[in-house]
Amino acid sequence: MMRLSLRPLLGAAALGTAVLLSGCSILPKSEPQARYNLPASPLQQMTTTKNVSLYVAAPQANRLVNSNRVLVQPTGAEIQIYKNTQWADNAPILLRERLVQAFNDAQLFKAISSDAALKTDLALESYLRHFQVQYQNEQPVILVQLDAQLVDRKDASIRRTQRFNISQPATDTSVSAIIDAFGLASDTLSQQLLTWLAQS
Repeated sequence: MMRLSLRPLLGAAALGTAVLLSGCSILPKSEPQARYNLPASPLQQMTTTKNVSLYVAAPQANRLVNSNRVLVQPTGAEIQIYKNTQWADNAPILLRERLVQAFNDAQLFKAISSDAALKTDLALESYLRHFQVQYQNEQPVILVQLDAQLVDRKDASIRRTQRFNISQPATDTSVSAIIDAFGLASDTLSQQLLTWLAQS
């Protein structure tokens, strides 16, 4: 009966171990990803507080928007992403947390929650249609579009609906300027939502 030699296999295994131990790899090294939260500015406290509680749901969105990628629309309908740049969480989650922070700053409601399991009087539900950089006349502009509805949680009736469109120019094309402009756009959206909710 013929015996197969193990020497070539052992030699290859030893060589592979040596390559690993030496820190070498045939795989390309991945470039580090920079991760960003939404910059935020505190909002002024409202003059009155409503005696109702509000649940803030994370906005719904399509698969492209509901991600941690920073989207850019350089021309036409084409959507690209910024290389090696990500949000710290999916965009709808970051925006929800920003809204909760803003609503807590303003103290318009007696209580604010982002937990669906907690009982509240009202719910702010929404759909995030756009959350991206759009180049207009070769200049970067942040585009945020949110369809919002205020729901009475006692009977699931819709009290009000509103579409919010925010356009915030960036100071230049650098990533830091783009992220800062996203923060300003989110601040503007928060303030407009507060004004709208105060009228409900």
